[in-house]
Amino acid sequence: MNIKSFRQNALKAFIIVFLVLFPHFVPLPFYSYAVVCLAVIIFYLRGYKKTLRDLGLKRNGLTFHTFFAGIISALLWVAFNKWVYHPFITHFFVVEPYTEYDFIRNKLSNLIITIMAAWIIGGFYEEIVFRGFIHKTIQEWFKKFRFSFLFAGLLTSILFGVYHWQQGIFGIVPSALGGLLWTLLLWRYKGNLWYPIISHAIYDTIALTMIYFGIVI
Repeated sequence: MNIKSFRQNALKAFIIVFLVLFPHFVPLPFYSYAVVCLAVIIFYLRGYKKTLRDLGLKRNGLTFHTFFAGIISALLWVAFNKWVYHPFITHFFVVEPYTEYDFIRNKLSNLIITIMAAWIIGGFYEEIVFRGFIHKTIQEWFKKFRFSFLFAGLLTSILFGVYHWQQGIFGIVPSALGGLLWTLLLWRYKGNLWYPIISHAIYDTIALTMIYFGIVI
């Protein structure tokens, strides 16, 4: 590896660390950290004459099928969490009630605002950061390996789980597993980032709506 490649990879590694840690340690109001983090990614890409399309945000990638696949995968993921994961952890462990989104319970205006944020942050922003920039970067680092895509997906999903550490271990694990689901969609649809974006956003919408009605997920 020459000096130029080393510097470029070191910068990528620094950006990954920044993307994972900055939102937690610089408490900007109402998800505004996403503006800063997206700006970092965009400026980095522009430095190499690239755009978000190079991360998988394809121009014609948003279709009826994208939403159909997003709905089906989101419903399957809700079902897994509702009838497999949650019963399992509550059977074997003492799980503290999840209260992060209690402010939306029976408050329609809060629900609507939070769902809008979920589409922008949970769907669009987080998928660009994780299944887009971080996944693609790790895959490039290990491109000589046969299973570089899956390996990158595994590491990215672990980072995605850790990114949700404020939810505790019982939030980290399903977040990492969700990351694997959205990696699978990325692989199945040939790097089209719109599929995990829509699936992630729809899942968050369903989960938030269930919280609103007091349904445990």
